[in-house]
Amino acid sequence: MKKAGGVLFFISILFAGCTSVEQVSEGVSIQAPIPEEIRSAVIKAVPMKAGVVKNVKSLDDAPQFFARGLRDALAPKHPRWHIRLADENGGMPDPDITITTELVEIDGGSAALRFWIGFGAGAIVSKVKVSITDKTGKVLANSEISERTTCPLGVCTEENEPMVRGNLQGLAAGVAEFVTNPAEYEKKQKSK
Repeated sequence: MKKAGGVLFFISILFAGCTSVEQVSEGVSIQAPIPEEIRSAVIKAVPMKAGVVKNVKSLDDAPQFFARGLRDALAPKHPRWHIRLADENGGMPDPDITITTELVEIDGGSAALRFWIGFGAGAIVSKVKVSITDKTGKVLANSEISERTTCPLGVCTEENEPMVRGNLQGLAAGVAEFVTNPAEYEKKQKSK
């Protein structure tokens, strides 16, 4: 009976969907608490440097895609915040906080390895540096956060671009948690 239960457990793990794990790469640095009376926030996406994107094509819009994902992840958490993306001129005048994001790694991994080997082979990894500053430009908190997506054998049959975009959306959700409360986020990451 125990063998049958073990086999069923193994089969359920084998055919489970892709899993993503978020982690803090460089730790969390908190210089001051996030103000409670925030009414406006701007998300500023730093252009990617050469060599950031590996093993995936057609991802030139990654900084803007990530910034939109972060805005969409923050909006339900903070319905009173007026959240905008920075434009060429820097966004809205005088926001209460500015969230600056810089994608430093996007590796699409290998669709073939994910399909044929699975269990971490061919994993997708994305990493972002994020900082939160107040009206005066004082850094309130910053961190480097990464998201790793792996798949069991034969489950992930999608091409790299849709998988990477899903990974970036997961990363944006994690960054939204960090922006909401950096101290609580750090505590949760340490308890993992």
